[in-house]
Amino acid sequence: MNYRILFLILCTIILVSIIFGTSMSLYINVYDPNWYGFFSDNNSNENLKKRIFLIGSSSVYPINSTYVNHQLYLNEINYEIFNLADMSDNPKKRLQSLSNIISNKPDIVIYGLDIYNFDVNVEKKSLYDQLLNPKNFFTYQFDDFMKSIQDKIPGSPKDRTVSTLKYILFGPEPHHHPFINFYKTSITPIKELQHFVNESEFQEYDFSDNNKQIISFKKIINEFKNNEIKLIVFSTPYQKTTANENDVKLFEKMLEAYSKKYDFPIYFLHDKYGEMEIWRDGIHIAINKDTQIYTKDVLKMLIQEAEF
Repeated sequence: MNYRILFLILCTIILVSIIFGTSMSLYINVYDPNWYGFFSDNNSNENLKKRIFLIGSSSVYPINSTYVNHQLYLNEINYEIFNLADMSDNPKKRLQSLSNIISNKPDIVIYGLDIYNFDVNVEKKSLYDQLLNPKNFFTYQFDDFMKSIQDKIPGSPKDRTVSTLKYILFGPEPHHHPFINFYKTSITPIKELQHFVNESEFQEYDFSDNNKQIISFKKIINEFKNNEIKLIVFSTPYQKTTANENDVKLFEKMLEAYSKKYDFPIYFLHDKYGEMEIWRDGIHIAINKDTQIYTKDVLKMLIQEAEF
């Protein structure tokens, strides 16, 4: 008798869970039609689209994949782009997750490379900058942390309840920017941007074949080629750089040489927007409706290189 009661209780819990999950999914899709839930039409349509992955460091994350996807949709191009930019990314770090990227079978990968990826003393330089500019470091870190919390905890009880259930049942947002919170950031006037500290004693750029980052970069190129994944590379923008002019030229020559050797297109954006009022800080373009030129340029290179 006790087993029968236990069985009935378990069946009731399972039935209620199924009804609750289904009803919440239907409600969420009405309340938020862009949400990619288990039963979402968006989720099923996504499987029919070819995939474009955008990879790189935080200097890549301001590229608005939602805008790009909308333009692809308007032009009836059956592709979907995901911005997989990650904090402090570099070829060596990206190589560790390469098998996961390839397993998701992208048709195109757009790779944003930063000249600082090839600074052999980048860790020392980062520590040096934090010690001399602790206010900037903690301000940005605190702002990003608090913003991510605020995004997860909406104001009204209704929004808070639905968002919490949505998060628990179907995972975190945003769908096309999974690794860094994509939220609006303010534009800092160029005249207010602080000059980079003098880090010349820590600068040591290495573009030789012996550099671990170069070795990793070549492995990434070969893996994409072996898996028939089209690669497009661009240099990420900065407002100002501590690298000297000779190092910048060597960086450009290195990318041009590998572009010819491995047959992939290369675009240089590193010094294109220097005088424009679109910056959050010296190396990050702000996420803002007035800074879409960066996103539009990436869209242009995609349309130019991809065989849609």
